[in-house]
Parts: sequence; C-alpha cells; structure tokens
Amino acid sequence: MMKMHFFAGMCKLNKARPIHELYTYRIQQTTGIFRNEVSFLSIPSRLEGFNNSDTTVSRSVSDREVFCFNGELELAESDRICPVCGGRMHINGHRELVLRHLCFGSNLSTVRFDRVQLVCRCGHSHMQTIPFKAEGHQISVELWQYARDLLALGTYTLKQVAEITGLGKDTVKGIDLKRLKDLYTIDGTKLIRPEKPARILAI
Repeated sequence: MMKMHFFAGMCKLNKARPIHELYTYRIQQTTGIFRNEVSFLSIPSRLEGFNNSDTTVSRSVSDREVFCFNGELELAESDRICPVCGGRMHINGHRELVLRHLCFGSNLSTVRFDRVQLVCRCGHSHMQTIPFKAEGHQISVELWQYARDLLALGTYTLKQVAEITGLGKDTVKGIDLKRLKDLYTIDGTKLIRPEKPARILAI
C-alpha cells in the first residue's frame, strides 16, 4: 500500500538540487508533519517491491505540484543469483533513481529510491531489477500504459497526451511509435498485410 499525503501551508520553499531534470524547486519538511499532523489516504499500489517511507512535494517547471514518493526497493532473491556461474552475488554500490508515475488530478508524481548494483566473484555484475519500470523510459509501467490508452483513443494529439500525463513530447512520441509498431508490424519491421486490399487509393 502507498500512503498518499495531502497538505498545504506547512512547508518552507527552498532552492535545492533538482530531483529530476523537470524540477527546479523542492519543498522541505519534517517527517513528523506527515505522521502526526496530517491526514492521509492509503491507496493500492502496483509498484511491486517498493515501500513508501515518506512523501515530499515539489513544483515542476510548468508550476504543477509534484508528489515525490520516497522509499526503498526490496532486493529480489533472483537478483542475488549470478546468471553466469550460479554463485551468490553481493551488493557493490547503489545510485538514486527517480521514475515518473501516474498523475493525481493535475498533480504529477514521482517514485524515488536507491537501485543497487550487484557483483559476483566470477566478475559478472548487473543492476537490480525494477519490475515496475517501463522498458526504455524513466517512467512506471502504469504511466506508460496510461499514455498508450490515451493515444489509442484517437481523440488526443501527442501534445495533449503530453500535457495530461506530464510527460515530454519525445517520450509520448516514442510510446506512440511502439504502439503503432505493435499494431501494424511484425517484429517492429515488416508491415502486416491487410486482410482485404483497398479498391480505391486516394492521395
């Protein structure tokens, strides 16, 4: 379960290092504010293995409020087994990772955690698996699927989908290209032959 916090007027705005390339400001607050003084909702989360410890709030460059869900990603036992020699791998380091997640109304959201690197005595190394990260993008699978669903409706332009989801235009374009390839090509290269040939070709 993810704890979703709603509050106003309790934070101090300071210039700080951006948590993501889209964000320039971050609001700092104490953990006690969330745990003791503010009501919150617990909502189901499909972020497998992610445990939300606290939530901070930022402002995006476009002046939209951003909920940043901070926490830890559990290390799966399968990640500890070396695929080369079958030996047990050890943690060699970690780096912070921020993924864009679903919007809450007009508010954007991100998920922030440390991703560990594992190394084996045989020399093999790999990064921790993130089950909820969309392939090829720094976003969650749920946000990726939401963008695909909006594009599939055929009623929104790429720019409108970008505004609704808070994603960049190039990211939305990449998601749409993958969607179209899945629909109309085989293995992303060969066009699928139509069941019935067109009788009239208009230019």
